[in-house]
Amino acid sequence: MAETRPHGASRDAQYGFSKVFVHDLDAMAAFYEDVFGLVRFNRHQDEMFGRKIDEISFQATAPGAGALTLIKWVDSTGPLAGESVQGFTTTDLDALVARAEAAGGRLAEPIRRIEQFALRVAFVLDPEGHINEVVQLDA
Repeated sequence: MAETRPHGASRDAQYGFSKVFVHDLDAMAAFYEDVFGLVRFNRHQDEMFGRKIDEISFQATAPGAGALTLIKWVDSTGPLAGESVQGFTTTDLDALVARAEAAGGRLAEPIRRIEQFALRVAFVLDPEGHINEVVQLDA
């Protein structure tokens, strides 16, 4: 897919990654691999704010793009879903939604078209309810 979005920054900082807290780290990693085709980069255990964490990071899907990490507090089930929205683009929105549903996710509301931006958009929830905004740009 050709890059159509502008990019830039006004400071010496670049957005590099996001982390989403999940309850079942291995199951959620499998969902993101199956549905979005993400490729694991590493698994890492550490501490954050004095609490043990376990996380799985995925490779960026394009040169210079941000990467996704799924993270779990080892001592709890984690926060409620809805704390973030991950954004993905695809060339076949209907096929992606079908993969999500087959992998235990669901479509939160009907796919809709936004003429102003020449795209279709869907909000796909993973099996734990985390929000993924998926966009298909017009060719």
